[in-house]
Amino acid sequence: MSASIKLISLNIERSLHLDLVLPFLKEQQADVVCLQELSEPDISLFESELGSKCVFAPMIYHHSDTGSKPVINGNAVLTRLPLQSSMINYYVGDGKKIHDEPPGYIPDHEALVMVETDNEKGGDVFRIMTTHFTWTPDGSPSDAQRRDMKKLLHVLETLGEFVLAGDFNAPRGGEIFSMLAQKYKDNVPPHYVTSLDQKLHRAVKLRPHEIVDKMVDGIFSTPSYTVSDVEMVSGLSDHCALVATVSKV
Repeated sequence: MSASIKLISLNIERSLHLDLVLPFLKEQQADVVCLQELSEPDISLFESELGSKCVFAPMIYHHSDTGSKPVINGNAVLTRLPLQSSMINYYVGDGKKIHDEPPGYIPDHEALVMVETDNEKGGDVFRIMTTHFTWTPDGSPSDAQRRDMKKLLHVLETLGEFVLAGDFNAPRGGEIFSMLAQKYKDNVPPHYVTSLDQKLHRAVKLRPHEIVDKMVDGIFSTPSYTVSDVEMVSGLSDHCALVATVSKV
């Protein structure tokens, strides 16, 4: 029988919710955790608290919520399993020139990167990847998203069999999400209609109607993987966590 692993994916919104995120992840004891919007200074904390090795890729310098100097913000995969290999794939920009986040936030300043890890369990190697895709103000498709999705799909075609989890900033059923879902299996059950937290997301106070139907986080897979028992957990960050079991076919 093939081995299986427990996978969690979550946009943690930098350091704003560590008091919620860390206890949850410690309790879950997932084999592999995909994080988006991880602040670089928090890497060692996550590694020590979870007993994991972190593979991190920077995206942008973010101005701290406390007013201190900007910190690097990016994507990460944390694994408790033996790490066979890892790779950082920038499909927009690169890690050598990380931009400062401008006032008002301009998506084109953000490098887009996919963190790829090969994790071993029970003699099987699980290729788990994560990304944080191009943002738009209201979830509507943009020319930047169309351009960047084509670049992402081009990279994915070269990577063989994998599971890709992350924040795709494009609602399920829409044009951009569908470009990905047409090629790879969307494993989030259809009864989940939004992955934006209905209490912790910043839009709750001013535009609550905009976040009730935005299923923007996902777990995609190629035919060599089965992703099952997918559950969504709220109350952790501005996004909900996705928890799943991943098996080799």
